[in-house]
Amino acid sequence: MIDEKTVVFGEVGLSGEVRAVSMAEQRVLEAKKLGFERVILPAVCMKSVEKIGGIALIPVENIQDAILRVGKN
Repeated sequence: MIDEKTVVFGEVGLSGEVRAVSMAEQRVLEAKKLGFERVILPAVCMKSVEKIGGIALIPVENIQDAILRVGKN
């Protein structure tokens, strides 16, 4: 179950990899503005969002990583 203060975004490939999506920075900023506290996002998007503070950024490489990280607070 995903915590109500967590937002997740990315594209899942057929082999389970989590791919980048466009406008990652805008997505994180909007999540922060809406009161989310954590973002689970593709690891490849971290370079564009790492300067954003005030929200926990949790990079994942594949769907297995994402599932494991969703349950952790």
